[in-house]
Amino acid sequence: MIYKTSKNPKIFLFFIMMTLFFTSCGNKEPKLINEKQFVLGTLGEINIYSISEEKGREAINKAYERINEIEHLMSATIETSEIYKLNENAGIKPVEVSDETLKVIEYGLNYYPLTEENFNIGLGALSKLWGINITNEQQPSDIPTLEEINNIKSHISIENIEINNNEVFIKDENMQIDLGGIAKGYAVDEAVKILRDHGIDSGFINLGGDIYVLDKKPIDNSPWRMGIQRPEIGSTDAIAMVELFNSSIVTSGNYQRYLEHNPEYHHILDPKTGYPANNELVSVTIISDSSVEGDILSTTAFIMGLDKGMSFISNYANAEGVFITKDKKVYITDGMKDIFHLLDDEYTLVQ
Repeated sequence: MIYKTSKNPKIFLFFIMMTLFFTSCGNKEPKLINEKQFVLGTLGEINIYSISEEKGREAINKAYERINEIEHLMSATIETSEIYKLNENAGIKPVEVSDETLKVIEYGLNYYPLTEENFNIGLGALSKLWGINITNEQQPSDIPTLEEINNIKSHISIENIEINNNEVFIKDENMQIDLGGIAKGYAVDEAVKILRDHGIDSGFINLGGDIYVLDKKPIDNSPWRMGIQRPEIGSTDAIAMVELFNSSIVTSGNYQRYLEHNPEYHHILDPKTGYPANNELVSVTIISDSSVEGDILSTTAFIMGLDKGMSFISNYANAEGVFITKDKKVYITDGMKDIFHLLDDEYTLVQ
């Protein structure tokens, strides 16, 4: 093959310099960069591939800054947060909130009917009664009585949440909003946007079981292999592996958060009974397009139980599920068959 060179030496020199530039960039292999931080009450982990470690670290730091920003807006326990102020003024007066907090509140309200009223952001008082989201020293020594639970259940109706532009008013003085079941997923999705804005195409974010996987690995163009945790208290083993890219994977399980003195009582509360959801399930994992949706769907499917939850997810657009039962059986929706791999022979995949 014969190449003709330009008669203009400046153009020719520019061509050589650009060729050297792209060649040198092409020779640089992306490096895997990892950083862990304690955020949103859990240990967060961000893993990315970047040619420049400096730029990669900058992207990770910006992502964590975004996560912390969301926590300080939406935490129910940080006294300066908008949600804390909103709950403090329940039955007293409306509180003006940011566009972002309003958006997440509206997410919860919109999904309430779609989840057959199983996903309810108005369970703050019920969560406090059970003591799931507070320190072990503050947890109640006794399980709440049926009378206490029924009393709180009369104060969880989302009809008591009134929105007027950016003003939110909780009309019931005994009701509280808790975005804990949705804010973590929202934070993951927002952190993904930050990484992509900084030119990061490959990696994953894990915020205590809320995971988003970016594009395939640049080294061999293979999908990421994400483990599904053995659903037992204290275990860090994976019972299964799922191959993913550009997807969210979120797990809800009864082993994740529970009363220290009585692990039978966990954090996934059934708004219809007021008690922790009690059925044949120990965990539900959802694969979807966003972590905020994964949060909602995994909680909903867990509360519904195996048969109804499987049917709900199977008929839900752009979502797949893995359901694990107390008797160590694993059920998967049809779209999981090519990407799901069972690793633990103590568990049985039910086809």
